[in-house]
Amino acid sequence: MDHASSKLKQAGFVLLNVWLAYHVFAIAISPAPMPPASPLLVDASRIALPYNQLFFLNHGYHFFAPDPGPSTLISWEIERPGNTPLKGRIPDVSIFPRLRYHRFFMLAENVWGFPEDTQQEALEAYARYFAGKHDADEIRLQVVSHSPSSISRVLAGGQLNDPETYSEEPLGDYDFSTGNHRLDADFLPDRELQLQPQTEPMPLKDAAAGGHRSERSTTLATTEPQN
Repeated sequence: MDHASSKLKQAGFVLLNVWLAYHVFAIAISPAPMPPASPLLVDASRIALPYNQLFFLNHGYHFFAPDPGPSTLISWEIERPGNTPLKGRIPDVSIFPRLRYHRFFMLAENVWGFPEDTQQEALEAYARYFAGKHDADEIRLQVVSHSPSSISRVLAGGQLNDPETYSEEPLGDYDFSTGNHRLDADFLPDRELQLQPQTEPMPLKDAAAGGHRSERSTTLATTEPQN
């Protein structure tokens, strides 16, 4: 009896160590297939893919490395007759607590993550939320793409939140005072367009020649960028 119990303990010890080794491998290999990646790493990551999906270990590493794409924000505008328009954007660094900021961050990043047949309803829910917070019947939504600055641009004097790194596309105008909430129901921006990174802006100045800031038109002329 003691011999059988010892065998079971040994088997359990071996299985536990094998699982721990596989678990560490699965976590380490999870971001490997993010481009640029070699075919070998892509194939190796597939070994752990079912395990990572089961335990939700395949997080969105591409947000941060090795080559993150543009971040997505949602801006809104409420016209106020006789007054300046009320404007806002999510996510915004003023949102507190941090968990609430992260919630808005994920809502903005996943604005195109809804099924096609419910996409319009999802955008309307966004609009209804912001309109309700400010007791407004009409609101305009835009999606903002913020491209990260390159090392060369920063070394040339650029800032992470230069207006040239932002581009804006309208999502639509909404009127909740009537049954027809969407004023321009036939409009829906091309999803692929929203996911394409911007062309890298020109450096602000030529360090060798002591040049000046390059003049570029910008599509974002609202409030000071916050993300």
